[in-house]
Amino acid sequence: MRPDPSLFSTLFSAGFRVFFPLAALSSAVLLGYWVLLVTGGVETLPSRFDPVSWHQHEMIFGMVSAVIIGFLYTAVPNWTGRPTPTGAALAGLGLIWILGRVSIFYGAHLPIWLPLLIDGLFLPLAVIGVVKALIGAANKRNYFLPVVLLLFAGLNIVSHLAATGLIAFEPRRLFLPAVLFIVFLMNVIGGRIIPNFTKGKYPALTTNTPAVLLPLSVIAIFGLAAALLLQASDMVIGGIALFAGGVTLIRSLSWKGWAVAHDPILFILHLGYFWIPVGFFLVAYSSLTGEAPLSHALHAFTVGAVGSLTLGVMSRATLGHSGLPLNNEVILTVIFVSITIAALSRAVLPLLLPESYLGILQGAGGLWILAYGLFLLRFGKIFITPRKLF
Repeated sequence: MRPDPSLFSTLFSAGFRVFFPLAALSSAVLLGYWVLLVTGGVETLPSRFDPVSWHQHEMIFGMVSAVIIGFLYTAVPNWTGRPTPTGAALAGLGLIWILGRVSIFYGAHLPIWLPLLIDGLFLPLAVIGVVKALIGAANKRNYFLPVVLLLFAGLNIVSHLAATGLIAFEPRRLFLPAVLFIVFLMNVIGGRIIPNFTKGKYPALTTNTPAVLLPLSVIAIFGLAAALLLQASDMVIGGIALFAGGVTLIRSLSWKGWAVAHDPILFILHLGYFWIPVGFFLVAYSSLTGEAPLSHALHAFTVGAVGSLTLGVMSRATLGHSGLPLNNEVILTVIFVSITIAALSRAVLPLLLPESYLGILQGAGGLWILAYGLFLLRFGKIFITPRKLF
């Protein structure tokens, strides 16, 4: 494998080559800085967001947005036969995303409108490339994607307005509902690719997923997001969360993920989806008992579901779209084990050992950084090497 003589043309030839490494790098750097803030290693955060809101905003609207656009800019051409932005247009989007992270970090030293403008532009501009491909191919099955992404972008803008005091709203109230928009995408797209990948590799494995579970899960997810935003009663939130957990758990179990536990690059997708019902059950536990903060559920969705599914999907997509075999490798297994232990440590272990919270947070943060750092180590060269040279 030798480097391409034209780095620009290779790097900006596909969405995954730009946004997957940006997501992984920012994930490790932002999480590392957050751990230092919490543990006293650093004391400076020159942002208009308070430290907790900055952490949540950047992981949700920063890192995850990069993963989503990287995935869609890679998958949508396959679904539609139409291209998404490449070359200078893709480079421009990548630059806007980077400037968004920098402007938010240094927001206190910038005009109040500048981080909002830069960061707020990214998703709407990126969605244009998806819309053109979907409409051009009349791919009506996926018309919902731009709508959901624009609603997600709207929550991002509201979070900026709240953090800067331009509207009277607590920004932290937005982040769990925003995560539920991501959960919706993982629920729908994961519900397509996980059983399909499983059936494609193991055709003898029979599964039967009732079709009604998808619309029921969608109603429950958006119902819970609305209940949280409107500050419904704990009974209402807990009841919806229990229902959502039950529906998504049945979906997960119907795919028989335990039967592919010997196949890490496939099993991590099943495991990642399984964290979705865990997150809903933790929302219910928090709301109905009052014995645990919602942060446990938030981290089941983010560290567990998002962390596992992004690493699994990014690994598969990078290998597949680079013309490389989808082999299980030791480094990939270490990545998947690391993110799984990080999720257990962040979402579940503090419930059992609350007195060890700070040490648990440091350990979970270290495992998260290890997982995404190893991802960059394994795939970094692939992103700048053209497919034909493998």
